[in-house]
This record gives sequence, C-alpha cells and structure tokens, in this order.
Amino acid sequence: MTDALVLGGGLAGSGAAILLARAGRSVSLIERETGPHHNVCGEFLSIEARDHLEALGMDPVALGGSPIDRVELASGPRLVEAPLPFTALGLSRFRLDEALLERAAGAGVDIRRGIRVNAIEGERIRTSAGDVEGDTVLLATGKHRIRGERDEADGGEDPFVGFKMHFRLSPQARSALAGTIRLILFDGGYAGLQPVEDDRANLCLVIRKVRLGELGGSWDAVLSMLCALPYCGEWLRDAEPLMARPAAISNLPYGRMARPAADERMFLLGDRAGMTASLTGDGMALALRSAFVASRCVLQGGDVRDYTASYLQEVQGQIRRAMMLQHWQEYRLLRLGGVALLSACPAIVTRLARATRLRRWA
Repeated sequence: MTDALVLGGGLAGSGAAILLARAGRSVSLIERETGPHHNVCGEFLSIEARDHLEALGMDPVALGGSPIDRVELASGPRLVEAPLPFTALGLSRFRLDEALLERAAGAGVDIRRGIRVNAIEGERIRTSAGDVEGDTVLLATGKHRIRGERDEADGGEDPFVGFKMHFRLSPQARSALAGTIRLILFDGGYAGLQPVEDDRANLCLVIRKVRLGELGGSWDAVLSMLCALPYCGEWLRDAEPLMARPAAISNLPYGRMARPAADERMFLLGDRAGMTASLTGDGMALALRSAFVASRCVLQGGDVRDYTASYLQEVQGQIRRAMMLQHWQEYRLLRLGGVALLSACPAIVTRLARATRLRRWA
C-alpha cells in the first residue's frame, strides 16, 4: 500500500504529491484526464501563488507567464485603473498543470492518468480501474463532486455558472491589455480578461444561473452580452476564439470552508477545502496553500482535524473578505456607487488587492 494516495492532478494534488515525495513518502496520484486540458480558472498567479510554485521548483516565468502589475475595474461607463501591490503572472492551467505533473513524476510520484474516481465508500475508493487505497488519502478533485462525499455544499438556490475561453485579440487590444487584468462587472456576474502565455488572452467569468437563463442559457448569448458592454465589447468583437468550445462548470460553492466530521480520515485539498470568490484572483494561491499545509501536517503526524484547523486559520480571513466584495458587486446601486468612489480614489483598489491576499508562506 502506498503511503499517500492523491486523487486529482491539479495544483493542490500535484503540489501535495511533490512535497510528500520529496520527504521520502511513497505517493500515487490518480488523474482523470489523459493529457493537457482546460479548466475554468482565471489563471491569475498572485504573489503567494508564485511563492509556492517557486518552492516546488517551478519557474512560471520560464513557462511563459505573462507579467501583470495593473488592474482595471469596469462597470457601466466607468473604468478605474490602479497599480497592483505586487507583480502577478497570467499562465494557463493547460500549461501549468502539465508542468506540475511532470515535476511530480520527476520527484518519484506514481502518476496514473485516465482514471476516474467514481465513488468514495468509507475508506474504499472506487475508480474506473478498480479499488485503490493508501495510508493517507488526499482528495483534490477540484470543483467536481464525487458520489459518497460527506461535504454536500453547493452554490445555493441561484448558483454561479463559470465559463472560460482563450482568445487571440487584435494587435491594438493585445497592446492595451499588456500587463493588465481588466475586471468587468455586470448584472448577475463579473468577468476577468488578462494576458496569458503565447500572446493569448484568457476570459473567465461567472454568472448567476437565473441571469444566464434570462440571456438564453448559452455561451453565445453570454458572449453577445459582453460584446455590448463598454470596455469589453470593443476588444472581444474582433477577437479570435482559440478553443473549440468554452470550458464550463455549474453550481460553484463560493465561500465554502470545509469542516469534516470528527471521524473523517480524508484530507480535502484545493476547492474541496475552501473556495474563495474569483473576483479577488487568489483561487490558485488557496489551492497551493492547501497542498503546503496538508503535506506539512501529514509529515508531522497530524490528522485531518489538525490540518483543517491549520488551513482555516490560513484562509478564512481571505475568503470572508473576498465574499464581502463579491456580495457588494451584486447589488447594482452599490456597485455603481462603489465604482464611482473608486474612480475618485483609485488607491483604494490597490489597498483592496493587498487586503485580499493570503499571508506570505514561511
């Protein structure tokens, strides 16, 4: 039996596998995808995420990460511009996840691809390739729910739906977006547009299910709505889609902070452990933080309760502050009034960006 069984090969799963393997543990990792793939993700590597990747031996700049040091906030006729208090990177999950899996394999992790986790039945993990087990099990399957999980959190009565699409912008738009993440606030949701590697632009958005239905329920309808918005449409109307179809996911449980049962033995990582509002751009940092906290706990002989307490201490402040901002932007009058205030004092945007970071990892 392997010392550690990791379910999921995204940021949290690969990160934990690397750290445990480095410490001499035998590690097996199960990933359902057979090769590179797209996830619904803003693909914004904040300063904390960069720190974690470098500690894992990764160089996100060498992978093609596009520097981002400014933020723009668009709502209706207003556009607010402000410097970020750090330099972030735009790097696709398509490239980053594969690089992390390669790093894990190099560290001695036994990686099994193309295997789906079908159900969790007590301590038994049922997969498409048969039952598997490990002395320690770490669940890092992202936003995808698995039958038999105790955590049944969902997105509520009117959940968010997420979409992601890569575009090739016009030369003029690409030049204007360089070094910038533009956040577009609209009724029922928000979007982020930023550069990633290879002169691509990533558009990632979330929208309430009811609002999506009002628009017609399709990606094309959402894109048409965005193309009609100021500070968004002029770039997207002439853009070339670079994916056959958008990545999409529903029932996003924003604000989730898992609190496992007293007898729980499975470590929940990434979005299974805590899911912050995408608006603040710290989702990848939280996923990587869970990998570092969980691996340290396992190596020190701690249990799931020790890990959960440590992880919540790390992230709950960020999640609460991020959720406050997300709730604020959903009320139209508050959103318009808030953006008017921010346009008069852009330095507040920089302060908000700083206030919604995790503490630097020591």
